[in-house]
Amino acid sequence: MSSTIFRNWRKAAAVFLVLCLVISLMPVNSIVYADSTAVYHETFAGGVGKAVQSGGAKLTQVTDKVFEGNDDGAALYVSNRANGWDAADFKFADLHLENGKTYNITINGYVDPNVEVSPGGLIVAQAVNPSPEAYDNYMGQAVITTGAAFTITSNYTVNNTYDRIRIQSNDAGAAVPFYIGDILITAENTPPVTTEKEIYHEDFLNSAGKAVQSGGANLTQVTNKVFEGNDDGAALYVSNRINNYDAADFKFADVGMQNGKTYTVTVKGYVDAGEAVPAGAQAYLQTVDSYDWLAGADMIAGEAFTLTKKFTADTTKDSAVRVQSNDAGATVPFYIGDILITETVSGGDTEEPPRDPALPFTTITFEDQTTGGFVGRGGVEILTPTNEASHTGEYSLKVEGRTKTWNGPTLRVEKYVDKGSEYKVTAWVKLIEPESSQIQLSTQVGSSTPGYSTFQAKTISTNDGWVKYEGKYRYNSVPDEYLTIYIESSNNATASFYIDDISFEKTQAGPIEIQKDLVPVKDAYKDEFLIGNAISGEDLSGVRLELLKMHNNSATAGNDMKPGSLQPTKGNYTFAAADTMVDKVLSEGIKMHGHVLVWHQQTGEWMNTATDGSGNKVPLPREEALQNMTTHIKTVVEHFGNKVISWDVVNEAMGDNPSNPSDWRSSLRNDSMWGKAIGPDYVELAFLAAREVLDAHPDWNIKLYYNDYNEDNQKKSQAIYNMVKEINEKYAETHPGKLLIDGIGMQGHYNIQTNPLNVELSLERFISLGVEVSITELDITAGENSQLSEKLAEAQGYLYAQLFKIFKAHAANIERVTIWGMDDGTSWRSSQNPLLFDRNLQAKLAYYGAIDPDKYMSEHQPTTPVGAKQSTANFGTPVIDGTIDQIWSNAPALAINEYQMAWQGATGTARTLWDDSNLYVLVQVSDEQLDKSSINAYEQDSVEVFVDENNGKTPFYQEDDGQYRVNFDNETSFNPASISEGFESAARVSGTNYTVEMKIPFKTLTPANGIRIGFDTQVNDAQNSARQSVAAWNDQSGSGYQDTSVFGVLTLTGKGDSGEPGEPGNPDNPSNPGNSGSSNTGSGGGSNSGSSDNSTPAAGTKAESNVTVKLTAAVNADGSANVKVTDKTVEDILKDLSKIKDGVKPTVLLAVNVPSNADAVTLELPADTLGKILEADGNASIKVSAGIGELLFDSRAMKTISETGTGTIEIKISKVAAADLSAIPSDAADRIADRPVFEFTVSRGGTKISDFNGSTVSVSIPYTLKQDEDPNAVLVYYIDSSNSLIPVRGYYHNGTIEFITAHFSKFAVGYNKISFSDVKSTDSYYDAVTYLGAREIATGTGFDPKHTVTRGEAIVMLMKAYDIKPLAEPEDNFSDAAGEFAGYYAKAREIGLTGGVGYNRIDADAPLTREMLYTLVYNLKKYLGELPATGTAVTEYKGFGDENKLSDWSVNAVKQLVEAGIIKDGTSTQLNPKFNCSRGKFAIVLHSLLSNNTIN
Repeated sequence: MSSTIFRNWRKAAAVFLVLCLVISLMPVNSIVYADSTAVYHETFAGGVGKAVQSGGAKLTQVTDKVFEGNDDGAALYVSNRANGWDAADFKFADLHLENGKTYNITINGYVDPNVEVSPGGLIVAQAVNPSPEAYDNYMGQAVITTGAAFTITSNYTVNNTYDRIRIQSNDAGAAVPFYIGDILITAENTPPVTTEKEIYHEDFLNSAGKAVQSGGANLTQVTNKVFEGNDDGAALYVSNRINNYDAADFKFADVGMQNGKTYTVTVKGYVDAGEAVPAGAQAYLQTVDSYDWLAGADMIAGEAFTLTKKFTADTTKDSAVRVQSNDAGATVPFYIGDILITETVSGGDTEEPPRDPALPFTTITFEDQTTGGFVGRGGVEILTPTNEASHTGEYSLKVEGRTKTWNGPTLRVEKYVDKGSEYKVTAWVKLIEPESSQIQLSTQVGSSTPGYSTFQAKTISTNDGWVKYEGKYRYNSVPDEYLTIYIESSNNATASFYIDDISFEKTQAGPIEIQKDLVPVKDAYKDEFLIGNAISGEDLSGVRLELLKMHNNSATAGNDMKPGSLQPTKGNYTFAAADTMVDKVLSEGIKMHGHVLVWHQQTGEWMNTATDGSGNKVPLPREEALQNMTTHIKTVVEHFGNKVISWDVVNEAMGDNPSNPSDWRSSLRNDSMWGKAIGPDYVELAFLAAREVLDAHPDWNIKLYYNDYNEDNQKKSQAIYNMVKEINEKYAETHPGKLLIDGIGMQGHYNIQTNPLNVELSLERFISLGVEVSITELDITAGENSQLSEKLAEAQGYLYAQLFKIFKAHAANIERVTIWGMDDGTSWRSSQNPLLFDRNLQAKLAYYGAIDPDKYMSEHQPTTPVGAKQSTANFGTPVIDGTIDQIWSNAPALAINEYQMAWQGATGTARTLWDDSNLYVLVQVSDEQLDKSSINAYEQDSVEVFVDENNGKTPFYQEDDGQYRVNFDNETSFNPASISEGFESAARVSGTNYTVEMKIPFKTLTPANGIRIGFDTQVNDAQNSARQSVAAWNDQSGSGYQDTSVFGVLTLTGKGDSGEPGEPGNPDNPSNPGNSGSSNTGSGGGSNSGSSDNSTPAAGTKAESNVTVKLTAAVNADGSANVKVTDKTVEDILKDLSKIKDGVKPTVLLAVNVPSNADAVTLELPADTLGKILEADGNASIKVSAGIGELLFDSRAMKTISETGTGTIEIKISKVAAADLSAIPSDAADRIADRPVFEFTVSRGGTKISDFNGSTVSVSIPYTLKQDEDPNAVLVYYIDSSNSLIPVRGYYHNGTIEFITAHFSKFAVGYNKISFSDVKSTDSYYDAVTYLGAREIATGTGFDPKHTVTRGEAIVMLMKAYDIKPLAEPEDNFSDAAGEFAGYYAKAREIGLTGGVGYNRIDADAPLTREMLYTLVYNLKKYLGELPATGTAVTEYKGFGDENKLSDWSVNAVKQLVEAGIIKDGTSTQLNPKFNCSRGKFAIVLHSLLSNNTIN
């Protein structure tokens, strides 16, 4: 051995001994961490961690229990034990333990010295699943020794039959309390399974392939050079070499190599036998442009060589691999016979193991008095089978003890699922408390990187009874073999409820494939910005991964990188799930964005919150919270390193719609515990912590973002702008030319009402800061209850197109556009269909709008907005006291009757005045009850006024804009809050009606005649702490709180030269707003009624057209008049009908000029007139209009007449002489008195036709009201054969009485004013109740208007209103039908008016809900034949904002009533279908239905 070798051996030995010494001094845990990764480590220093109670055990965190291995004294005390299972559980899902993986588990514990222990007592760790009850073999155990520590260790392979680790005792130790000081779970660091994927292989058989000349080399393809490893003889000859770099290059881009991926390059080469090869000559493989050496091989004449190397491509410094030589071989020509490049791919190409076929699912009814497999999701819930309530059978499951919004019953369902199939999930829920709460049915997919989706979410009340929840979900993957369904409340942590009849059914929709012929979204914008998506574990395999890879080149973790996921308890970092996700994303060539480091949600409370002595949550001290925040930021950023391209450092710090955005600190949200604990500088400090890590790694190219939602609100975006500007400018003072905040993330959670102009304004505002911008969470809601109409789908696509056009125009400053979810089914807003792909992963119109905005917008037109209403405000100054001064009498009245919700409740009338300083508003509200119980001001009975002083019609609020709210108790609220200065109001209540008077100071305006201001006012109607109705003067969208473009217009007028009030404006002449004493510069004044200046017919209404024939009657000596229609006239009618467009419903109007002294008129028609008209147009109707009356026959009535008898048709209208009424009883005669009586007849060939085979005729007769007559008490009676008076369905309107009859006879105008003791003339329901009383639909001395109407009362009143007689002796009736109205119920059953409530019951005394009312009206109209025929809807159904609250049995009824024009719908409209209906409101509905066939 030479001395040199000996010296080197001594050095090696010395190093080895030192290493041995160091290792011997290292703690055991350090060695464990060197070979494994901590998956979960809990010291209980910050709380109880992930421990959950089992049995009756009590789990308490203590901090003073020092024992061997527990020097910090923190521990979990498990007490109150009586059974072995009274213990501490740790759920696999909470610990991120994955099925099939093996973990090392170490538990250190202690038992107090004076505890009594039975012989054989053991502390035991085992795997369990409480329901169904299953226990595994012990993981490990330790003998209980009082006053001594114990340790349990185990290697355990997770089996998904079980769902948790339980630390308990055997029976002998059942009563022994114990401590757990530390629990550590580690997983061995096994190298990932990898395979090599070929990305480029060239044998030079046909060409030089992708080889590119370097230097002066010649590259020639040859075919006769056979050498070892090159049997085909084809090769690339590299000649004309002088320099080492005269060589062959293979560019990364040409061969498909990507940054950050690992490749193996293998080159087979050869040097000719006759070549002179200098000593030391070598062939080299290296990268260009860094010239890093990869591999070398000796060049030997006549021999082959091989170059091979695995390396990671770095496109920031290299662009190619080069096959060359060293300097010694610079002149040696050589051959390349083969080059192979493979990519190292994690996970290989192995197929997933097959899953067992799905097991059948049996509906869970709880009749076996077990929990049916449900367990508490949070471990604190109390789940009890009970017979207190049930949907079917006798039992349900009672859910109590919830403490978090996500707590609730959960059920594992993976064994019932065939991957790729769709399942329908149904659950019935009955709320216990509070009176109202949001409840939702959801599913969780996976446990390590879980995804969450909501089937259905509803706000329900205790009055709703059992409510059905239902939805569908396609389980395209089953990650971790873990799937659950669960029920929770997103807004109430303590709500309790019952559940029953849980079903889980496979639908007929099988596995699906994605559309591979689409243009990938990422390709459409490859030159503009990255396209991203939010992902969870289920998106990383199978068909969902295909879709992700096809359309996206960046990704954001939906939940797995949030603070609560990465550090659930202090110091316990759980990176495993996120690491798996990030590595998989990168291996697929997708870039990763980090979301999020600091957020007020999904963050462990320990980070910024403490509990005081009274149990209240209080902020941590500043320094402690700051330490927690910065440590988390630095640890996480350091851990992921340059695997991410950017981080959302702070998320959602800014409050919504801040009143003073210039003061961004006061605009920060006030519910963030970070702000409360640290102060407003926590935002800046968070970015400084992240920047510190990046400064230590200058080679990392990572951008730091501030991210927020509702950024299209101009006040909020201004506040964000001010914050970022100030923070960056401050940082630049010490770091010239550098940014602290690199970018702003605009989340982009929009709806189809979103104004894209606001989005663009905010985008350009942020760009002006010199930062990059990303659209980070884009989605656009449309529709409800997972339903999306064609019209809404088009509107959604149009907004996507508008937005992507904006993004493309600003692409130079946009880094990413990320869609927040892959498909509607898995979206966090799934019920509102917000994404580009539907729940079957198929492209929607939204995709096409996003992919090619210009093309989409050229093919789909936007909806044209409706014109604004206009009116005038007179000059004058009232006293603000809530009373109506005389000065208000000449002010135009503005009808507040534009309803924004389906239920049309309280209404009002507004009047306006102005003087040199203020605008004055008076609103009189008619309501049926007053409610201010909601904590939200807008959900109280109140009046709102909106003012836009410059009438700018901007889609956002400016300094001159404001929203003023006053409730009936004169409590005020303002938007923004700063406009309250100088405001005065007064409110005066009268019964359930109230008056509000306001003084609103002008802020920016010097008022004068002719000035136009934007203005609107609305009435909020509340019931049961919720807003059930909104009526406005102008706005139907409900967006006036942020968008002034929806306001109407007021023109100031009436100020004379002396400054005194002038003459009132002329409501019929907008160009003359009054004697103003100066010229009028305004362009409108409006009318007293405030009617619209836009006369465009409503979309979807059926067009009608008249063919008018004017006729003159000849008067006979007896006072009668006759007119004959000739055959020529009939021919002219038919010609005119042929000119009317298809789809237009024609009416033939026969206008007969009758002398005023005529008391009868007879119209004669040729025999086949009606038949010919119907042959020309089967939808035609005919109207006979004579001076003494008017008759309208629809097509069915015309058909009846034309098919009865033969010969000439005669239609006669005649007044009946008083002498002909002598047989009418005196009490009935008093109702008629001297009012007109008519007889209508129709005959053909002398055959009288008295009825119309189920059809009806509309009749109109002139009538002048007598003095003091109430028009609601004026009615028409049918005089039957016994001279009794039968009320007919009809109403008085503007000098005429209109009614409908199914037969012809004598009809009398009558008057029957009935007063009810509890109904006043000022009540909103007065007209309606008077109307019903006059027609004997309502009887008695009191009406009881505020009482809830029952089902039985509603059915009887409806039948009376439509003259449907009860059955005298019914043979078939409901089992609970009894009393005087039993015959009505039997008839209602017979005609299909109601099918009851189930079990053959009518339940007549049950409250009538709104959806019950809608269904009754639909059934009635269907029975009467008064609904449009299929395909002839009067208006298109658009849906409702809360239609998901409808029960299945009422959905079709509502849709049909909308299409019939009886109900007004709209996505911003609320039905409130579960609300009960009062008798007063029912009277209003029935009155409206009878008078104009709508529901108000």
